[in-house]
Amino acid sequence: MNTTQNDSPLANLVTDAIRFGPAPSRGREVAVIVTTVVLMAAVLAIVQPTIVFTAIACALVVGNFAVRWALGTRKWGSR
Repeated sequence: MNTTQNDSPLANLVTDAIRFGPAPSRGREVAVIVTTVVLMAAVLAIVQPTIVFTAIACALVVGNFAVRWALGTRKWGSR
C-alpha cells in the first residue's frame, strides 16, 4: 500500500477530527473520539482548570460527538 504525505493515517485522523460532520466510517469516528478524549484529558491535566470549566468543556465535547455520531449512524447505515 502506497501512502503519500497527504494520504497518511495521521493526516486522515486530523482531517476527520476537524471536519464539521462525522468521519466517513464508524471505525474512523471511534478513532477520532478516542484521540480527542486522550488529548483533552492531557490538556486538562496540564492546565488544571476549575471543576466548573472542566465540566462545561467535557459536556460540550460529549454533545459534539453525540451529534456527530447520530448524523454518522444515519450516513453509515445507508452504505
